Amino acid sequence: MELFRGLRDEAVMWTLGTRNPVSGTGSTKPDSPVEHSGKTTSAGRKFKRLKFLRRNSKSNTNITAPDVHNTSSVITAPLEEVLTFEQNLERNRLSAAGQQLIEREEHLYGQISEEVVQSTTEREKEEKEQLTRDHKALLSHIDLAVKSSLSPDEDSLEALKSAVKAILQEEEQDRRWLNQEGKQPAWRPSECRRHHNTVLQSLVEERMDNAELPPEESNKLRSSLQREVCGKGRRLQEDLLRVVKDVKGCYPEDMDICNLYGKMYHQAFSAGMRKIEEYGLGMEDCSYLLHWVNVAYPEILQNPELTKVINPETLGKLLTEELTTPLENQCLTHKETEVQTLINKVLKVEEQAWMDGFVPELRDDCYFSPLAIDVIQFINAAVKSVETVLGDTSKVQIIVCLLKDFLNSYKKFQEKVLKGSNNRNSRTVIMANLACVEQFRDYIVNKADIFPVDVKECCLSIVADMKNIGYTSLTSPIHKDLKSQYSCLGTPVWLEKKKQVFEMLFEGINKHTQDLKGLTDSCHQMVVQELLSQLHLEVTVEYVRRLLKRKIKLRDKEMQEQAARLVCEDGQRLHKLFTEAGSREEWLSDILPRIAEVLKLQDISSIQLEIVTLSQAYPDLSEFQVSALLSLKSNLSASAVKRVKKTLLDNQDTTSSLDAPPFFSKLQVK
Repeated sequence: MELFRGLRDEAVMWTLGTRNPVSGTGSTKPDSPVEHSGKTTSAGRKFKRLKFLRRNSKSNTNITAPDVHNTSSVITAPLEEVLTFEQNLERNRLSAAGQQLIEREEHLYGQISEEVVQSTTEREKEEKEQLTRDHKALLSHIDLAVKSSLSPDEDSLEALKSAVKAILQEEEQDRRWLNQEGKQPAWRPSECRRHHNTVLQSLVEERMDNAELPPEESNKLRSSLQREVCGKGRRLQEDLLRVVKDVKGCYPEDMDICNLYGKMYHQAFSAGMRKIEEYGLGMEDCSYLLHWVNVAYPEILQNPELTKVINPETLGKLLTEELTTPLENQCLTHKETEVQTLINKVLKVEEQAWMDGFVPELRDDCYFSPLAIDVIQFINAAVKSVETVLGDTSKVQIIVCLLKDFLNSYKKFQEKVLKGSNNRNSRTVIMANLACVEQFRDYIVNKADIFPVDVKECCLSIVADMKNIGYTSLTSPIHKDLKSQYSCLGTPVWLEKKKQVFEMLFEGINKHTQDLKGLTDSCHQMVVQELLSQLHLEVTVEYVRRLLKRKIKLRDKEMQEQAARLVCEDGQRLHKLFTEAGSREEWLSDILPRIAEVLKLQDISSIQLEIVTLSQAYPDLSEFQVSALLSLKSNLSASAVKRVKKTLLDNQDTTSSLDAPPFFSKLQVK
């Protein structure tokens, strides 16, 4: 029986292809090449078996134990070639090689002899030592496969796939040993996955450290810092896209390899940025670094191919706020100083040209000043630069806030020009700068989202004041010329001569409107329209102011109706004259007809209703102005006037039109 066992063991060893006990290398018979999968113990030993580590072997070999009752099963060798461990390593079939080692490991460490002394034979020691060397060789090949994972060739990807399978096999073997008793191999647990991550980290750091731009792109950048930052960013982008496209398919989903790569590249890029930031940066380098931190790098991570598998929110920013805040302040301060210097210089050039007597140039037959265009361009360029560098529109407010101080200085210049109105070029300078004022207003309105609310309102207020002052300076000579015609309005002469008094005023106004329309050849049409609108308003205000001076007493219904007709007709002719000339103040058409209606009405209730309606349309109508209007109707009793004013006060704050432009507030009635 013992002899039979010995013959059986020799047959099994022949079939499995035992390792030479001296050399320790695997050997198979040429006629029957088989996979190197370990060796058996000598015949005649009695073994008791521990709980076997593996239940279902996944070996590439398919070896059937020989039937001792049928020796033909021993003699017949498999026709299919089965690779040895060394051959699997050489061909980067790392999963198969790893499986072979696991089977040898189970064979050597999964059995214990009853005779302890006999189980520690020299041959077995050599086999364990060889297994240790082979395991190191496997890990070395896995490392090489991982380090080559970003190579573009197909063989590298196939090797990586096999390496990943081998890693998972090693992890599974580590878990099996946790629940087993007995002496385990020195390398268990192998922690192959953690080692894989370490190798991967080293690979990423090496690639980022050695990142360089092609010469044609490198030459476009101004400093070595910019070339270094751009090179690292380019390498990160290209490698992550390669991971998503090629490497991702080599790993199981639960390893989340894309996010692992994303985290490692982020950390490597961040570390490189921190080293650069430690040195004092010039303005250009500072801006370039901030651009990558705040704009370029986040844009890379928002690539649709990357966002599918990498969550940028978990990565955070390249540099902490503690590091970026001083750099951002440096950038903003530089831009603020730069813009302030440029726009102040523009204003000084404009002021010097006026003082030297230069007339603004004509462009398209219009007086033109480049001041607004230049200032807006400087501010816009700085705003875009800050947005590009910081990626945050809220931080551009420090730049646009410079416009408030500039407009205040510009307004002082305008006032200086008006005081020197005797200068032959003052009028043309005002006309040219009125177009600038409109350009500033449009810019503030269109870019309202980047202005702090209080700064925006302040700037619009300054611009409105400048526009009114400028237009008033051009219309004042007109009112001065029409003073004698104005003086007859609302007097007995106006009522007695009927249309003659207004006709003289109308002809004077018409002459001046034609002169203003002629300015279209030397001033922007927009400015002329605004100027005519301003004059339209001022003439209407002056007309009403003359009526409310109470220089006429309308004693009866007939006189009141006659005055009402004149006021209504005058209002219609004035409105037609100005709107045909180019005025856009359509709302002024109702003012004089409403006043005429109050003069015509005789019933006290109707007068009350009309006054309330008038006050609702024009909320700036005052009690004192109503008294002045009613005093023209000399047949109206004091008690009636009191009732009307009380009705006004009772209803003035109820349904007033909040959008109505001011009119009566421009009247000063004594």
